[in-house]
Amino acid sequence: MQALQTPASLIQELTLDAPVSIVTLLEDRAQVRRIGKSNFTPGLWRIKVEQVAPVLSDKSLRAEFCQDYPYARIDDVRVRREMLVKEADKPDEIKALESEYWLLFKNFNNTKEDRAHLESCFEKVNAILAKGLQELPIDAIWRQIDPRTWREQVSTLFKQLRDLRVEILNSYHTQEDLSQKINDIITKANALSRPDMVYNARIEADLMIPQAGEYEIAFDYVVPNAMWRPWHQARLLRSEVPTNNSVSFSVDGCVWQRTGEDWNDVDLVFSTARSSLGTEPPLLTDDTLSVQEKSQAIVIEARDRKIQTTGTGTTQTPAPEQTPGTLDLPGVDDGGEVRTLRPGKKATIPSDGRPYRVPIFSFESAAEIEYILMPEMSCQVILKTAQTNTSQFPILAGPVDLVRTSGFVGRTEVLFIAPGENFALGWGPDSAMRVQRTQTQERKKNHLTRWNIVTTTTKLFLSNIGAESRSIKTTERVPISELEQVKVEVISDKTSNGVQPDENGFCTWNFQMEPYSQLQASLVYKISAAPEVRGI
Repeated sequence: MQALQTPASLIQELTLDAPVSIVTLLEDRAQVRRIGKSNFTPGLWRIKVEQVAPVLSDKSLRAEFCQDYPYARIDDVRVRREMLVKEADKPDEIKALESEYWLLFKNFNNTKEDRAHLESCFEKVNAILAKGLQELPIDAIWRQIDPRTWREQVSTLFKQLRDLRVEILNSYHTQEDLSQKINDIITKANALSRPDMVYNARIEADLMIPQAGEYEIAFDYVVPNAMWRPWHQARLLRSEVPTNNSVSFSVDGCVWQRTGEDWNDVDLVFSTARSSLGTEPPLLTDDTLSVQEKSQAIVIEARDRKIQTTGTGTTQTPAPEQTPGTLDLPGVDDGGEVRTLRPGKKATIPSDGRPYRVPIFSFESAAEIEYILMPEMSCQVILKTAQTNTSQFPILAGPVDLVRTSGFVGRTEVLFIAPGENFALGWGPDSAMRVQRTQTQERKKNHLTRWNIVTTTTKLFLSNIGAESRSIKTTERVPISELEQVKVEVISDKTSNGVQPDENGFCTWNFQMEPYSQLQASLVYKISAAPEVRGI
């Protein structure tokens, strides 16, 4: 039994103007929404939307009416693709390349002939020199040699060989350059001679319209080759009054897209959803357990542990029962929660693969400025600001462009910062400060207890060559022991200001540096290990 088909003469066709209206950008793709409106008469219609992205995903394509139209329906929607071959007429460019090619080819042949002549002369001079050296012992036997004349002749031959070798080498490099230029011209000519291929795609939809009127239709589809990432900018606004310092912070979305269609004057939606991520059950393998005798020796090793945090806390002090006991890390980019950010204005993103920054939101916050020094990491005094995210939206993890009065000064990055969270920014080194750090170790053994003792002395030398005073927060660290057999102790009487480390092993000083002044500080600590400990 054959299915009944609607005659083509009864289907009306229309090319619908449905520009891109809304684009929802994900991490590695984009969801595009086109909206078109037109008047239809009752009957069957086949509408076409031209110049859509050829890379769109067919299974994601769908069409719907934007309003409730009684008894109107969309029977089918599909995408049609075609490749157009366009012959390019470029005779003038090809003729210019041909003229340049023959000129280079002629120079290449001339250089090749000159090099062959130089190599022939080199072989002849080399043969004359070899025969002369062979006859030298015979002339010496017959006492027919003049040392001065012999030395001048041999020196002349050696000089000719060196000059010929240099000329041969130069001609060789000239041939290589000409050969590379010839290959480049051939590549350009082949690119101009081949036809240009243009990929085109359109959307087709079959409609059934029960009554005449104006209908609005939306088309949704997903395209690859589009992505976005957060990109921020911070501007430091300093004031003569320290309490009036502030930071202007703006959050942008940087968009790249090469889908084959331009997004002109569209509403962008930045989403942190990860639709491509999936979970797979792990493969089950045998886990073999074995028993071995515990070693009597304790082998230790030093490891660096990073104290991770997204911000520096809020201005409100949490209650004791609300203070977390463990470190709860947020998600990669969005704090573990899918978020959508909408810019205040429409944007235009051409399909050229270049980055385009779209402003999302901005805020201004009061900033506390301080100078910090961590000489173990870098012997530079860094200008640091502490400010608060005063906006209603979170700051997503991403790079931050730093701008001061003099202009762009560098780039840093931030992690996820929640609304109301305090965070810090580093603005580069202070050119007026000079820092030098030295560290020495002394090892000895207690013959009574047989414990090994390592004493480490760290000395800091600070100089302020500027005309302004500086209050510098300096941080050094000492190891933290996790074993009873290893003890770490800071020697207070030999350490500047007798500072003691905190729970993370950080020792902190607040040095006040006057203009054109110098300062010296020291940190001395000792590590004591039991005799059975190895690796200290």
